[in-house]
Parts: sequence; C-alpha cells; structure tokens
Amino acid sequence: MKSASLSGLAIAAVVLSACGEHQVNPPDQPAAPLRSAEAMQAVEPPGPSSLASRGPRSFVGVWAANPAWCARPQGERQPITITPLRFEGYENHCDIARIDETPNGYVATLACQAEGQARTERVHMTASGEVMNLTYIDRDMTTVKLARCPGSPKAPDPANPLQDMIKKGR
Repeated sequence: MKSASLSGLAIAAVVLSACGEHQVNPPDQPAAPLRSAEAMQAVEPPGPSSLASRGPRSFVGVWAANPAWCARPQGERQPITITPLRFEGYENHCDIARIDETPNGYVATLACQAEGQARTERVHMTASGEVMNLTYIDRDMTTVKLARCPGSPKAPDPANPLQDMIKKGR
C-alpha cells in the first residue's frame, strides 16, 4: 500500500517537472499578460451604456423642482412621478412610448393626456445621483433641475444580486 502511494507521488513529480520552469513565474514577479482572443475582448462594448448612473434606474422616482413640494404638493407645485413606463405630473398623464439612449442621458417620447387633450411630447432626462435635469425638447428646450424626493422609490438594480436578498430579509 505504501509503495503504491509512493509510486503515485513519484509519477506526479515527474509529470509536474515536465512542465518546465519557464512556464511558471516566480512568486515575486507578475505573470505574463494573457494574449488570447478571448482575453483581448472588451468587457463591455464602448458607448453611452457603459457610463455610470445611466438607464431607467437613474430616472425612476418622484422628482420635484422644490423639495418642499415633496411633502406638501399643492396644485401646480407637485412632484413628477416617473416609472419605466409612465411620466405623471400636474395635469399630465403620459405613457413613455419610446426611449432612446443618448451620450448623456435619455430622450423619452411621451404619449400624454393633458387637460383633456392627447399629444406627443419629447423630454431629455439626465440624472446623476439625486439630481435630474429634465429638458422639454418640444417646449423650446426649457430645462428644469429636479431633486429626488426623500423616500422616493428607485427601480431595482438587476445587476445587483443582493437586491433580492435585501427584499427577502425585510
């Protein structure tokens, strides 16, 4: 039994020594970079989607031009609620009919019902953290700076595997 295990170790030593010293880098030196076709491919294609804080997660929520409107909405002074499918504001109830990514945000085409009238409108949304610039393209490029309301819902992050675990723990 001992001789069988010793002979197995001897065979393993011979096989490993056949690999050659030149293929293994010393512990105090970095390994040579990989040059295979797979290793040379980009991790993520270049373009706007590779920028941080982009996508529906960045603009989903409740937004107001004045933070006081979040707690006490009155008439025209109320927040805008944006979901991946809807854009709701004072006397504006819109479906997001189309959304196109731009180098610095998103252009959404809205199909709206406002004051009994059906209309289409385009907005450009650029969000960074808790602030969003909302530009009404079809209203002479009027831009409004909005702040995310405290406690505003955010879209779940499908890239975050902890998201489901956090929800289950509640």
